[in-house]
Amino acid sequence: MEKTKDDINTNEQGFNCNDFLSDGDFWSEDIAEKLAKSVEIAVYGLTPAHWKVIRYVREYYEQYGKGPEAVKVAKQCGLSMTNLCNLFPCGLVRGAYKAAGLPRPAGCI
Repeated sequence: MEKTKDDINTNEQGFNCNDFLSDGDFWSEDIAEKLAKSVEIAVYGLTPAHWKVIRYVREYYEQYGKGPEAVKVAKQCGLSMTNLCNLFPCGLVRGAYKAAGLPRPAGCI
């Protein structure tokens, strides 16, 4: 039985102590919604603009093994830095990377 956003507890296996996924294979769109809500992004659901960023950072990570810089995300997703910050007010790492199921970057506070 597949887990849904309503029955995922970030304290369970698959998450680390900072509520980032520790196993990228555990990621799904339902998990992304749950993670976004946990940091108060898109309380009423992720918009197409959120998804564009989330999918881009996932694809970038899969290709390069690291998350992209905010400037690159904004440019590739057709957003201004202001719009990107408005979509993910807690920051790119705690917002988009987390919702995308990327690991927390080393050295990130």
